[in-house]
Amino acid sequence: MRKALIGLITLVIAVVSVTTASAGPISYSLGNWSQQFPGPVTPPAGAPHSLDGWGYPGDTVTFQGGSGSFDLVDGATYTMSIGTLVWGVDYTYNGTATAWDYPANWPALVFGINASRSMTIGTASGNISQAGTLESTWFDDSLSLSGGPMSSVYVEGYRVDITPNSLPVATVDNFGAGDPPAGGFPQTPRNMTATFHVSSVPDGGMTVTLLGCALMGLGALRRKFRG
Repeated sequence: MRKALIGLITLVIAVVSVTTASAGPISYSLGNWSQQFPGPVTPPAGAPHSLDGWGYPGDTVTFQGGSGSFDLVDGATYTMSIGTLVWGVDYTYNGTATAWDYPANWPALVFGINASRSMTIGTASGNISQAGTLESTWFDDSLSLSGGPMSSVYVEGYRVDITPNSLPVATVDNFGAGDPPAGGFPQTPRNMTATFHVSSVPDGGMTVTLLGCALMGLGALRRKFRG
């Protein structure tokens, strides 16, 4: 009977281990996010680009959705693409409501980016967010992204923790002459990445069921030997 009990317990452990050891590959995808950042002050009528019809629409920052796949392996960590950072630079009004002369009345404007977008891993869905900073001055604009925060998705007996990685400051590398195109003068696109960490989440219901079967089997063995 003792040998039989040991065999049943070993079976439970083996089945649980198999169901949580590894699975995959599994696909993932992310949605898009985009926002334009005009200055907080309405330009006066005499501001140059109000007169020529170009206006001051501000820069546009876009997170283009990405996709890929990875293996669900307990303890595995991956650095994966989560899309492309697209930045269009356009005229931004930094002056006052009455004075547009620059650079004396053209202070730096700092915009906070707080982007949230959808994420799907296999059949599970969630959201991922990332912050950043856009700075606009008379001389140059710059853009950076912060790392984190972590988001978690549960799928197929695993928890996947996704932490966006930071991107260092980049400044304007393309500002042509004349009227900017829709969305602004495009800057060099940058790949956005995140760290994916996989950990198994054992199925408690399955474990309880298997242990119950083991106990029922033990009871049957006891009845057999007593009988």
